[in-house]
Amino acid sequence: MSIYYSISAPAKLNLNLFVKDKNLKGIHFLQSDICFLELKDKIYIKFSEKDIFRQCNDDAFMINPNNNLILDAIKKFRSFTNWNKNFEIYLDKKIPIGAGLGGGSADAAATLIILRKLFNKEKNFNHISFSNILEIGSQLGSDIPACLLSKDLKLNGYGREIRRKKFPNNFYFLIINPNIVLSTKDVFDNYSNFENLSIGYNVEFFENIKIYNSLLSSAINLAPEISEILSIMKKNPNIIASGMTGSGSTCFGIIKNLKDIKNIQKSFHQNYFVWFGQKTNYNLNRVCCSKTLENKF
Repeated sequence: MSIYYSISAPAKLNLNLFVKDKNLKGIHFLQSDICFLELKDKIYIKFSEKDIFRQCNDDAFMINPNNNLILDAIKKFRSFTNWNKNFEIYLDKKIPIGAGLGGGSADAAATLIILRKLFNKEKNFNHISFSNILEIGSQLGSDIPACLLSKDLKLNGYGREIRRKKFPNNFYFLIINPNIVLSTKDVFDNYSNFENLSIGYNVEFFENIKIYNSLLSSAINLAPEISEILSIMKKNPNIIASGMTGSGSTCFGIIKNLKDIKNIQKSFHQNYFVWFGQKTNYNLNRVCCSKTLENKF
């Protein structure tokens, strides 16, 4: 009987995002405080005669089964290691697509972690190190190195300057997404037209962390619903701080008491994606194995 290996791929939340100057390649220098949420995708994988990708039947967020970052991660890992193995992959996707929550990057990072474990389990020598999958991940996307770590982090530069940081626990995050997919490229392309505009919001802090997003004006220009969501959040006295994560369109509110969340979420459109929970720190040992697959596919 085939053994399935599974791993969680948590959503990334940018508590802030400061966009700085571009380098000669046109890539922006970024600074960001990020954490990872209990909101997560789950990936199941087993050895197969050929690569097969399937997604959970009841997923609200469907990705391209022939062209996605999970398959890209497998191809990159295979090229790096010359490991001639094929896989059957199942994705249970809970993170909205194009929402600024790093769902695609999280999936790719989780795939690299599980492939490293399987490769090192089979090989008695030439083990793949964590720095190796950091190298592979950085070739796939600038968010992937951070998603490989999936802990409270401070980012500087172009995706590779990462250091550990600890943010307060025992707070809850209310996640609101208006079900609008925003292309990161479109938001950055639009950014130069809006980078110096003030959107009229007071600066907020979560403990000593400044809640700010340089891309907010650009994203609002493409999806005005973001402004409406944030206006509701900022008027609620039970929300300590609120902002937009990544390149949008997801907004977040930070709340101290869980009992306040149910009343707050009633303020938003019933067709919006709504999630609430806490942040957590993940580790590389989160790979599990089972002889059965959850009955979702």
